[in-house]
Amino acid sequence: MKPLADVAALEQRLGRELVGEERAQAEAALSDASATVRAYGDAWPDPAKAPAIAVAVTLAAAERRVRNPEGYRSELQGAYQYQLPASLPVGAGLTDGEARLIRAAVGASGIFAVSVESLGGSL
Repeated sequence: MKPLADVAALEQRLGRELVGEERAQAEAALSDASATVRAYGDAWPDPAKAPAIAVAVTLAAAERRVRNPEGYRSELQGAYQYQLPASLPVGAGLTDGEARLIRAAVGASGIFAVSVESLGGSL
């Protein structure tokens, strides 16, 4: 299935052109992020018909992976130290807020009832 966003849109977010191996990694990141977004939302076989929020979340997840492909949480060099929040997902994962946005886009938010077979329901 085609990714929900393309490399050109990701390049706009990054502010630079992706070439060679980095472009191939970006394409993989977009595929992975699209699969994750679809798992929370809908199949959206035609990316052009996916809601704008699904595309935006796909791009955000892919951008995180392209900017930090190794998934580092912190770095330290001399007196310089940088640390990402532990709650920030690595790879093509979604934040809790992004997952909620995708679920809301398909009307899958709110309270659900699940029948339990041992209590008389069926599975």
